[in-house]
Amino acid sequence: MAEFVEADNAEAIITRIEHKSRKIESLLKQHKPVEALKTALEGSPPNTKDERCKSANWIVVHRAIMAIKDVDSLFSYLDPEYYDILMKSQLWNSQPKPSLQL
Repeated sequence: MAEFVEADNAEAIITRIEHKSRKIESLLKQHKPVEALKTALEGSPPNTKDERCKSANWIVVHRAIMAIKDVDSLFSYLDPEYYDILMKSQLWNSQPKPSLQL
């Protein structure tokens, strides 16, 4: 069984997601939305229960998806290895979330 990332490592994951977000924005400015989506899907938060990490990663993935104009041909551009990651991201996003108290 996979181990879950502890909360103190969540900050490191958030930092990696922020870095990934900057790279994605750069790719989008270069009109490379498929590369941006691949970058967004790579290294998705591994086995974390931290909702902040999952949410931050979903925002990055969603940003890349929304930049793709031809969604019908999206899967012809992606390698099959990304299908599972994309599906898990979509499933997580469709589940009700507990309210985060700040």
